[in-house]
Amino acid sequence: MDTTKRIKGLVKQLNQYRDEYYNQNNPSVEDRRYDDLFDELKSLESETGCILSNSPTQTVGYAVVSELSKVKHDIPLLSLDKTKAVDDIDEFIGNKKALLMLKYDGLTCECIYDGGVLIEASSRGDGYEGEDITHNAKTFKNLPLTIPNKGYLKVAGEAIIHSNDFDKINNSLTEEEKKKLPKGKYSTCRNLVAGSVRQLNSKICAKRNVYFYPWDVLKGLNDNSRDYNLQTLVTYGFEEAERIYYNQYDSNPQNLDLDFVIEGLKCHAQNNNIPIDGLVVKYDDIKYSKSLGSTSHHNNDGLALKFEDEKEDTVLREIEWSIGRTGQLTPVAIFDTVELDGTEVSRASLHNISIIEKLQLGIGDTVSIAKMNMIIPQIVENKTKSNNIAIPSSCPICGGVTEITQDNDSKVLVCSNPNCSGKLLGKFVHFGSKPAMNIDGMSEATLEKFINKGWLKSFSDIYKLDQYKSEIIRLEGFGQKSYIKLWTAIQNSRNIKLENLLAALGIPLIGRTASKVISKKFDGYWCNLEIALMQSFDFTTLQDFGQTMHDSIYKWYCSEEFKDVDELLKYLMFIVPQNNVDTEIRENPFKGKKIYGTGSFANYKKEELKSLLESFGAEFASGYTKSLDYLIVGSLKGSSKEDKAKRDGIRILSEEEFIDMIGGINI
Repeated sequence: MDTTKRIKGLVKQLNQYRDEYYNQNNPSVEDRRYDDLFDELKSLESETGCILSNSPTQTVGYAVVSELSKVKHDIPLLSLDKTKAVDDIDEFIGNKKALLMLKYDGLTCECIYDGGVLIEASSRGDGYEGEDITHNAKTFKNLPLTIPNKGYLKVAGEAIIHSNDFDKINNSLTEEEKKKLPKGKYSTCRNLVAGSVRQLNSKICAKRNVYFYPWDVLKGLNDNSRDYNLQTLVTYGFEEAERIYYNQYDSNPQNLDLDFVIEGLKCHAQNNNIPIDGLVVKYDDIKYSKSLGSTSHHNNDGLALKFEDEKEDTVLREIEWSIGRTGQLTPVAIFDTVELDGTEVSRASLHNISIIEKLQLGIGDTVSIAKMNMIIPQIVENKTKSNNIAIPSSCPICGGVTEITQDNDSKVLVCSNPNCSGKLLGKFVHFGSKPAMNIDGMSEATLEKFINKGWLKSFSDIYKLDQYKSEIIRLEGFGQKSYIKLWTAIQNSRNIKLENLLAALGIPLIGRTASKVISKKFDGYWCNLEIALMQSFDFTTLQDFGQTMHDSIYKWYCSEEFKDVDELLKYLMFIVPQNNVDTEIRENPFKGKKIYGTGSFANYKKEELKSLLESFGAEFASGYTKSLDYLIVGSLKGSSKEDKAKRDGIRILSEEEFIDMIGGINI
């Protein structure tokens, strides 16, 4: 280790002397001193087999290639699952030993050595296939060209440009260079390094001060400890990746507070000008990591903690208006494609007119896009605010007159044409969706074709589509098998629960939860509900039903849409719950309670558990907190959350106890 450090120190020192001599014309040492240090470096390189790419002993020429050839990764360079909650990191670690590392904001690369020599470097690409960047990797400031390990070694890491170098590059741009850049400068360290590493002429990359930080060994070292492998790379001349060996059950004081550990890593990155966009936690035990497998997107042995939503600037090109089943027209922003969290994004919903007005949007504006909670793209800032969006006076779907109405505190645009085909499409899409009639294969594109053909005007028409069988089979994208699959799904949907039918009918303000309440009240029978409607039943007597919901039901009851239900009912058979005892929802122990779930569950995914609890009127917390009323614990053993809950006096439920408390109801 001391020899490697000496080599790095000599390289840095000699490069400083070279700069003073050749660039500043102001040498600080005599030639003899320089020669002595040069000879020492050359001797140590020969002794260890470690030669850095920026060593003065190397006179690397700048290579030029005609194109970047493709490289297939035999071990996929997959992404990481992400979170913004420190509690999720704590829970992920559990009782395992793990490494907390910096999540570099650069370009993921793979470097391969054989016989002690760098033979190939490639970019991550889509994780399965990248581009050959060997000619540029040889100009990285700290990447070893030769190493003492003479076997086959494959290293994954990140190419980065330090933030202080990034600022210097931007500050040194000529006026001519600024004109060629969209904003008169390079936008981010990550974008600059990605562009630099993919240059055909390596001389350009060499000027950008690109550094390489390894974060994993994919092949070539057989030790079962990820930390040990990274430490071994340091002895080969690689940069040391800053990391903290963390175990929450360890007696080491630095491990007592995860927040403290995270802040320490953030400070290290800031103090050393290392661009990061979060932290990474990975299990140290490599065999255990491999046993966890992966999805097509990410390995299951790691988790990324994102500090904030990633943002990219782009140009707004147009506004599209999409229509829903109620006739509300939703504005959708179309902009130049940007990459966020590993995916390309070119559109984002603006939800309503009020948001357009608040952002003062105009075509051609420079806007900032972020994936809120790393999922949903949104415009979060408008930097130019030209405020020139024209609100359409006619529906872009049917040409009918539009109206601006008030929905709570927001202005919304609505098509006033009751026969708008866009409304009809939205209604049918909702009707066939999984929470409603669950007609598999009845996609929006398929429904649009059927509506345009005039085959679908009311819901009952779905069950008469067999009369168009020969025409459907001839449609583009269809055939005999596709038709049979769709028709089978339609037939299967005829056996239905009352709650699903009510949800499918799209009664304003009556969603899945309200539909379940109504179904339970009338024992799952449509006839009971219809009799109640004829007798002016007061729906405000049901739990959580107010006057507005009551009025909405009766407005629907008096509409043409209700009359169409009679025809639909001819094709349906109701599944009535056995022993349908009306459990009073007001006896529900979870209403108004704050609850969190930890571990893995046999009967629910975490999102399903969240939805279930919210349907009971509970608040599903974003992480563990002392203010919880309940902690539901899955099969994860030794969870720190369970220990904390015992200490904080929070009631702990097993999955079985939770199911008993809700009476086995599948909501």
